Amino acid sequence: MSLVESPAVRRAAALAILGALVALLWLGPLGSYAELVGSNAAALDDEAAILQRYRALTGAAPADAHLSGPSLLYAEMAVAQASALLQETVKNAAAAAHVQIQGLQMLRSETLPGATRFGLRVRASGDIAALRGLIYAIETARPLLVADNLSIQSRAATPTAAAAPLEFQFDVTGFKAEAGS
Repeated sequence: MSLVESPAVRRAAALAILGALVALLWLGPLGSYAELVGSNAAALDDEAAILQRYRALTGAAPADAHLSGPSLLYAEMAVAQASALLQETVKNAAAAAHVQIQGLQMLRSETLPGATRFGLRVRASGDIAALRGLIYAIETARPLLVADNLSIQSRAATPTAAAAPLEFQFDVTGFKAEAGS
């Protein structure tokens, strides 16, 4: 019986080879991956710390605070002031969406339990992409605005005529907090 045929030597040689393979694997792709994961985790921690500092500096609420009630309503102010803010919001959204406003008409306000609803009727013209952009800007605005009663008309004389801008009309409704709510 030779030394190589001994079971203890074969077992030791197999364990040495296995150890060498594990070391090569760890030094190769697994080591690089572990370093990458560690550096990315450290970068995320740094970014989270910076975000917390910015929030503390600005006094901003956490990201899901936009779902709470008071931020959805205009502050306690006169209906005329809230309506003026609503008009400015709609005008700015229309300018950003490249929509031509033809007319704005204030709608009657209505008192609801804990809030007052006020509105604005918008008559405007533009293409369908501009209308989509305007409606999106209004419905994602804060405080909450609701677009309703949309009507669209095309003034093209014939189907083969050049594309004329669409004329559309819709109502925009906002809500303001009542005093003491």
